[in-house]
Amino acid sequence: MSDISTRNSQSSDRKPWVIWKRIRSLLEPKQASFRKVYAAHEDVDFEQFTKTYFKTITDRVKYGEAITSIPKKSHFTAPKNPIVLCHGFSGFDRLILVPSIARITRVLNNHTASSNSEQLLENDTEDSRMKGLLEVEYWFGVKEALEAKGCTVISARVPGFASIEERANTLNEFIERETKHLRLSQKSSDIYNSPGAKNERQPHKRVKVNLIAHSMGGLDSRFLISRIPNKNFEVVSLTTVSTPHRGSEMADFLVGLASDMQKGLPTESTVKLLPPAIYELTTSSMKEFNRVTPNSKDVAYFSYGASCQPKWFNLFYASWHLMFSLSGGELNDGLVTVRSSKWGNYMGTLQNTDHLDVINWKNRLQKEVASKVFKISDSIGEQVQPELDVLDFYLSIADNLAQRGF
Repeated sequence: MSDISTRNSQSSDRKPWVIWKRIRSLLEPKQASFRKVYAAHEDVDFEQFTKTYFKTITDRVKYGEAITSIPKKSHFTAPKNPIVLCHGFSGFDRLILVPSIARITRVLNNHTASSNSEQLLENDTEDSRMKGLLEVEYWFGVKEALEAKGCTVISARVPGFASIEERANTLNEFIERETKHLRLSQKSSDIYNSPGAKNERQPHKRVKVNLIAHSMGGLDSRFLISRIPNKNFEVVSLTTVSTPHRGSEMADFLVGLASDMQKGLPTESTVKLLPPAIYELTTSSMKEFNRVTPNSKDVAYFSYGASCQPKWFNLFYASWHLMFSLSGGELNDGLVTVRSSKWGNYMGTLQNTDHLDVINWKNRLQKEVASKVFKISDSIGEQVQPELDVLDFYLSIADNLAQRGF
């Protein structure tokens, strides 16, 4: 019988080898797809296989290699050049998770008293010295782990809430100051992990550096590389982790919310309710940023994304669902989609990892909450370990840079 429905009704009476022969005849001469084969035979197991296969292929193409664990390296090689850790939004050397009333008041005053960006930068820097109710070290344990393996590491400080341009200029000044200190005080053999490094000071030679940036720090770094000339140091690589290269739907939401709130203010008011950084992190603003901030041919670009599906008690539970909805179902870490994280050579997606897990905050926060909020012993936090060892992750980044000659 030639009718497909008739063949389907009799397919259960056929022997397996007859069915397989028919499938082969469909596949070989006509190059039929998996979906076409299923449509002809309606096998439940084959349908499930087809769905799983296409989901795996689609995810692999869209999101790159899934990283579920970081294997311990039997041999680690430190990068030849120093590493600069570049923090994201809200960070200095410490990350503000729950701000104090004094800090909230200062931030609000900064953004309502004046729209002058220079004043914001000065106030923001001063504000960094004000303690929050709940803070954790931004790169908790990362700098120490890298230094223990022989890496030269600099942890940068830029204003937490300023614009990308202001943060990038401050980052440039910071790296210039730190590398100048290295040139004047250290021998080249102490700065570089290279057999060819001279055992003498070279105060006039530019120091080559590898930038490793989290979140907004990746945008600061890209601005610095592409749009700030005459640097007295040389960036040879940039590795970004959960950086919103194409913007964040969360920023879109906050800007829209602020716009609605601003409608209740006097019509002549020019006050912006949010810090400059939020407006620049929208998906529309980042399109323009990417247009005027091209990659440098002299710099190697690497990137990582992160994906999670948080439980109800996770800090990013609400924001993850909001991001998922606004992005049309994109995988995300609670603030940045995997798609937005991709830039340059995409190295993979950290699984079951939220936006702050990637800077090793999880155990530290548990201890801080237990001791400061619930007055419980710090030992509570030690009972829960992250699924992915973040310190090993940064060691793998450094080792990858070393293997590539950076």
